[in-house]
Amino acid sequence: MANDLLGRFKEELAPVDLLVPVQEGKKKVLPPHMTNRIVTIVGIKTVQSRFLPVSHEGESNETYVDKVELMGKVRAEFIARKMKGTERRSAMRLFRELTEDHGSGDGWQTTFNNWFDTKQPCRIPNALCTRCWNDSLFGSLEAGRGATFARIRYFDTFSFQDASECIASTASEEGIAIGNTVDEDLSQDRGSASLHYYEYVKAGTQFPFITVIESPTLLDVSGILNAIPAADSRGYGKYSASSGKFSTEIFTVSTGLPKFSILDMLEWADEDGGKTGIRHHFTGLKTSRFESHVREAVTLKPEDVDGLKAEIRGAFGEYAGRLG
Repeated sequence: MANDLLGRFKEELAPVDLLVPVQEGKKKVLPPHMTNRIVTIVGIKTVQSRFLPVSHEGESNETYVDKVELMGKVRAEFIARKMKGTERRSAMRLFRELTEDHGSGDGWQTTFNNWFDTKQPCRIPNALCTRCWNDSLFGSLEAGRGATFARIRYFDTFSFQDASECIASTASEEGIAIGNTVDEDLSQDRGSASLHYYEYVKAGTQFPFITVIESPTLLDVSGILNAIPAADSRGYGKYSASSGKFSTEIFTVSTGLPKFSILDMLEWADEDGGKTGIRHHFTGLKTSRFESHVREAVTLKPEDVDGLKAEIRGAFGEYAGRLG
């Protein structure tokens, strides 16, 4: 039955030909496609180490966690742009690794040049060729420019927990302050000017997430499912190389649009025990949480997701075959 469900899901995806650039005049381009097909991925991210979500410039010696007062709590905010940026880089690393397996043996950069007719090195986030799988799915992070090419949609999200429970700050029991020894006279006692104060989100804090892919191919869906664990280990937010590690639990993947929002997920968590309360809305209800205006939505169970992730090499092989 599970294999039948996964087979039905795959039949609802867009063909890989959508990702193949075509020759127009003297250069290759990847024209936009609208297939009226959607995939939605829903789950929860749990902080595993201190996490510093920052989208603004603080004072010279202070850094604050993004927060918002929402639904009776002050919550830590995890903005969509930061989630997208880390997962996009992880997907590109996966893309390059897979290219090495299917390329000519001259390295992924040479293979990219041949496949996409590029004249400059592939870089993230700049110099997007807008012809490859990664560019087609994620676009750039530049508002009003390369971001408009993206087919993947992220949503800002917020912690289940109140800031008083999940954020360590100078006013909290942890009392965060670190010294900055640049040009500091160590023979003198440290004062407020020689300390950098900062907050962070504590381990165990949970954020629900919804990710929507437009005109999704099997490579897109399987690719992002494989990129998420890599992004979790890489880390999100400021100082991501050494902090901001996550674990992700995916509740479901569906070919329909969600009939709920991040705010609904927060309400479910507040009403019924956090993650358990949310999980119930995808496993314990007879009615679907997703809808499709074109065809019936096919919604996978958590146990089907691993099978979808395992499709990555076959999906990439088909894509590479089309590129020649």
